[in-house]
Formats: sequence, structure tokens, C-alpha cells
Amino acid sequence: MKEIFNTYLDTAFDGREQACFKIKQFENNYRTLFPSNLNDHVLDIGVGRGEMLTCMKTWGYKNYQGIDISPSTIEFCLSLGLECEVVQDSATWLAECDKKFALITVLDVLEHFPKDKVISFLSSLRNALSDGGKVIVQVPNMQAPDAQLHRYNDITHEVGYVEHSLHQVLVTAGFKNIKMHGFEEFISEHWSKYCWKSLRAAYWKYIKFSRRLTGNLNPEILNPVFYAVAYHD
Repeated sequence: MKEIFNTYLDTAFDGREQACFKIKQFENNYRTLFPSNLNDHVLDIGVGRGEMLTCMKTWGYKNYQGIDISPSTIEFCLSLGLECEVVQDSATWLAECDKKFALITVLDVLEHFPKDKVISFLSSLRNALSDGGKVIVQVPNMQAPDAQLHRYNDITHEVGYVEHSLHQVLVTAGFKNIKMHGFEEFISEHWSKYCWKSLRAAYWKYIKFSRRLTGNLNPEILNPVFYAVAYHD
């Protein structure tokens, strides 16, 4: 996998430019979760093409930074004037950041970790949060319809999560106050998006009914992507 991560910018994304729709989605889903103090330290782990770093910078945070294991993604983000660096072992790096960050984002990253490294990584996240700080952990949703599309889209994915399993690992890592949310992808005010949302809601009702009919597990969140907000109490 090291060879893939070394050139991740070219092997995992559609092109060498940021996705504007992601910036809008992050604004819609996450902006209100960020601290009000623009001097607080905020961190993005697994920067990709830097959309979250761009949000942090645009929103006015003076002490934002990002880390990633991929030299190619860091090189790209640095070319955009974003604050970031290559870090091969994030848990070790975070150990030097005791109670430093008011907020840490981990977006589409945890599914890349082998199971035996997940708890230690999440524990290091918790230790790097200031009192009252929070971490946002976004992952593909394995309880969504057609979940395999996300699970196997990237060969570097190691594991899939549902609400229960994500809650399991966060609690084991020491988090107590945890809230789960579906990641809303439809954010446009155009009438067509309202139509899509209505059709989606009807489809999700059908999925939940069919799962009740078969006596299957029937979790609430069916968005293709979901996220947990875990607080350092």
C-alpha cells in the first residue's frame, strides 16, 4: 500500500484540483461545530486535496494545520498555500500534542486503518484534544444501501463501519459523549435537490420497511457517508 499512498493524489482522485462541491458540503455539515475562537488550534488528518484545510483557512482560523502520510497530497496542498506536513505515524505525532487542539477532523481516514491500530489512533486523538474539544470522524456508511460501492471503491480501505461499530471503537478509546449524524450531500437550494431529497426519503422508508420485514438490523442513518462527533469531557 505504501506505493499507492506515495502517489495517492493521482491514484485516488479525479484530478489535480479541489472539489468545490466538497467545500460547500463541509460548510453545510461542519461549520457550526467549529470553535468560536479563531485563535484555537484546529487540525485535519488525512488532507486529501485540502478541501477541509481550505475551509479552515477561509473561515479565519489562524492556527490550522493538516497532516497526511502521502507526500503527493501534501505537495499539492502546499502548492495551494495551505499549512500541512507529511507525517508517517500520526499516533506518535499526536503524542507530542497533548491537549493542543480544540477540534480535529478525520474525514474518510479511519477506514484506511487496520483494526489493530484503530483504538491506539483514536486514543491519541483524544489525548490531543483540549478540555471540551471535539473530533469529527467521517466514514463511509456500511449500513447504507449499496454500501459496497464506497467500501471497495478504494483498495486501501481496510474496514467498514456502521453506527454501532464506530461507537464501539470510540468508547473503547475513552470517548463518552458521542453523537452520530448522516452526512448531507444535497445542499443546493435548487428545486431539483428538493425533489431528490423527497425521492431519497421515500426510498429510505422502503429500505427500513424491508429490513423490518426480514427481521434484520435496522439502523437510523442511511446516508452513504456518516460522521461521529466525539467530545473530550
